Amino acid sequence: MSVSRLVALLVVAGAATAPAQLAVTQPSQKLLLLPLTVRAAADSLISIQVMDAARERLTALARYKVLVVPKPKLCEALGASGYPCDVLMQDGEASQLARFLSVNAYNTGWLQRSGAKVNATVRMHENGGSGMDALFQVSASGTPQAVGDTLAQRLNSLVRAAEAARDCQDRRQKGALPSALDAARKAIVIEPNLPAAHLCVAVVYEAQRLPLDSMLNAYQRALKGDSLNGQAWDAIAHIYQQKNDSTHWIDALMHEIGSEPHNARLRMATAVQLGQIHRYAEACDLLKAGLDLNPQDQAMHELRQHLGVEGEQWPCVLQELHAALAGDTTHAKDSTFINTAIGAAQKANDAAEQMFWTGVATKYFAKNAGYWNARGAAYDAAATAASSPLAAAYADSALWAYRQSLALNPSNVATSLLVAEFIVNHSPWDTLAYRVADTASKARLRTQLADRVDSATPYLKPALAAPDTSPYRLKAMLIMLTAGQKISQAQAYDRAFPWLDQLLTLDASANPADSLGPRQQIRVPASFWYGLASIQTIGGPFQKMIHDKSCAQAKPINEQLVKTRAALLLGRRVSPQLVDQLLTGLGKYEAVMPQVKKAYKCTSL
Repeated sequence: MSVSRLVALLVVAGAATAPAQLAVTQPSQKLLLLPLTVRAAADSLISIQVMDAARERLTALARYKVLVVPKPKLCEALGASGYPCDVLMQDGEASQLARFLSVNAYNTGWLQRSGAKVNATVRMHENGGSGMDALFQVSASGTPQAVGDTLAQRLNSLVRAAEAARDCQDRRQKGALPSALDAARKAIVIEPNLPAAHLCVAVVYEAQRLPLDSMLNAYQRALKGDSLNGQAWDAIAHIYQQKNDSTHWIDALMHEIGSEPHNARLRMATAVQLGQIHRYAEACDLLKAGLDLNPQDQAMHELRQHLGVEGEQWPCVLQELHAALAGDTTHAKDSTFINTAIGAAQKANDAAEQMFWTGVATKYFAKNAGYWNARGAAYDAAATAASSPLAAAYADSALWAYRQSLALNPSNVATSLLVAEFIVNHSPWDTLAYRVADTASKARLRTQLADRVDSATPYLKPALAAPDTSPYRLKAMLIMLTAGQKISQAQAYDRAFPWLDQLLTLDASANPADSLGPRQQIRVPASFWYGLASIQTIGGPFQKMIHDKSCAQAKPINEQLVKTRAALLLGRRVSPQLVDQLLTGLGKYEAVMPQVKKAYKCTSL
């Protein structure tokens, strides 16, 4: 072979092999480096300068291992999306840009100055099997160029270790498990906490059918390099599920959501699992955090409401009902929806919520007596929670609402009793004003109270006309006891006596053995207050009888004295000392009655 021919062959061979050599040295991984967000606006420029320096330095250090997106290319992409070239991007924006540029890894993080020192927390994100997922911190002093150089050195170490971690994955996929572990160990020598290396080790252990704890330990080591590594937390969750450890399983899922906050499917599945183990409050909170990220996720709204009802998390339910009404105002005309809302507000014991939902109900269902009753209860709850004079205004509104309900259904005995009870219970009595008032003013205050209580009388009649065994009748008698006691405590005994006299007539014992049960519980205090009111009011009629020398007047007075003694003896347990004093006074009246009979020749006594 001639020399010229050999030279020609070498030239041809060289030409043929050159492209192959270039292909081998061409980096397969693309890396996007973005300025870190800052806590102080004054640090924005430094963040940009540090990352510009780190980008240039890493390009030189890892020329043959990674392709760092140059700043002109970055500015072009940002400009196409309407961003300025030097912009500090939030996590979601950085993720979108990474997908747009088709890079294998990108960074987020934040930077803060402390005097001459710059502290940077950097998180590298996977975006295509780079093995560079990591979370680390860098602290350095000096110019932005010096800080950027320090950061580039740290990133270069990560790039080299990631290359070995990818090699581990390649060998594992080819079934070369021991060789894969060797590659992983090489990566770990460079970066001891590299998540990709430990994840590869864990998968190899799984292929080798090692115990679950071996894999668990490997995944937990991966978290040392990135506590938010979603792949590691997902694997840990599955391992704990296999171990039937529900507590650690749910905990792992919660951490996985922390690493993937926008993963709605994972968030909802975890919330369902929380519901199954009755951790409903956590489920509601978890879904609330998801809805803060995406308020329009209807499925998540529905699940949160369902779990809230199931777990009786009523504030959670009410939040969802408000969101549903805001999204679709036709819900206000849906009685099932309104019933759910009113029920949730009542169970939550939230007066403001009751006011809101019953307001909606009576607006769209003005002829529904039940909603007016609920409206009255809402006003009543608001009155309890409010201070005077607002409480009084709410109480008046509650009575008005109950009367609206009764007007719509006049034959409803329960509502009629509700009106009567509300009148009696909310009849005002100002004890302070009574103590400082003069005699005339005291009389006026007593009269006002008695008049207010007496206005409940018509609303008691339907219940009092009910059969003796009716629960409505028992309720009516209890209201009458409250009325008589309240007026007696205001010392308006002449107005209290008719209430108590009628009550004892209605609640008379059917037989001597009738000394137990709810009616007896009413009868005893009623007897005490009747005896007190009777003694306080009998003096005037007694004196008139003596003056008129009237046997006709003597007969009812004598009957009243007999009834008063029996009542005081029965009611003595309420206040023995006071009753004993009253019985002494009663005895004086009783001692006169035989003389009246004899002097006036009253045959009816």
